[in-house]
Amino acid sequence: MPRRKKGEEQEEKDTTSQTKSKKKRSSSVKYVDPNELLDEYLDEVINALGLAYLELSREEYKELIKEPFAGAVGEVKTKPKSKTIINRLSANKDSLMEFLAMKLVKIKDLEKMTDEQLEFVVYNTKNAIKDLGPRLYEICSKKGRSDLIDILRANWTIYGINSPVKCPKCMFNAIMPDLSCYICKYTISMKQLKEQLNVLQLLFDYFKADPQGYKEIMTAGYFYYSWDGVLPPSKQPKDLLRFEIVLNKEEKEKLKSFYIEHSTPQTQ
Repeated sequence: MPRRKKGEEQEEKDTTSQTKSKKKRSSSVKYVDPNELLDEYLDEVINALGLAYLELSREEYKELIKEPFAGAVGEVKTKPKSKTIINRLSANKDSLMEFLAMKLVKIKDLEKMTDEQLEFVVYNTKNAIKDLGPRLYEICSKKGRSDLIDILRANWTIYGINSPVKCPKCMFNAIMPDLSCYICKYTISMKQLKEQLNVLQLLFDYFKADPQGYKEIMTAGYFYYSWDGVLPPSKQPKDLLRFEIVLNKEEKEKLKSFYIEHSTPQTQ
């Protein structure tokens, strides 16, 4: 094996030395510790964000806010002012409040929350309502907080699994295709579903838009219902929230009579 020249060895040593020097310099750079800064700015931040009414302990507040606070501080070498951090936190306040509401659920048991804490969670539960909706409804019902249930119901319509069929018990649009309510677990009967939809009138109206589809439903004895409306068996809706509605003998007879009456050409 050929020996390396002295020049090459020296060049390698110089490169290694420079690398170690850079590492040493980079490791000596001191960044601001967000946790230490949080200790100093906590009261100011909590008051500025309007969270003081939650009446948490100091440690609970630190646990609540630490992740977004650290994100607002960033990786910096000089200490930012409290106002700068507060402005960054407030820049997307809706998302921040939603995050804090979900964090509060992890810190405090829902059953043991004060009225103010429960209100904070209900008002700010948006995308997580699919997970928290049933539990929040249960607790708000126990506390007799119909006002908070109204908020949950509105948020469910926007962020939840919004069904075209309303639960007659909790009044959420949360009846699933198995006829059970996602929120309160009440199960409706096929009769109740048909009554809510006013199924015969629904199909009579559908006849005007699609006579052939109406005839298919009448022959098959069932149809699908979703946010797309009425669909015959051959046009199964793409919407996962679809209900298969089976017609009884009496309903089929009425559909047949209506079809005959409205399909026969009128004589002069």
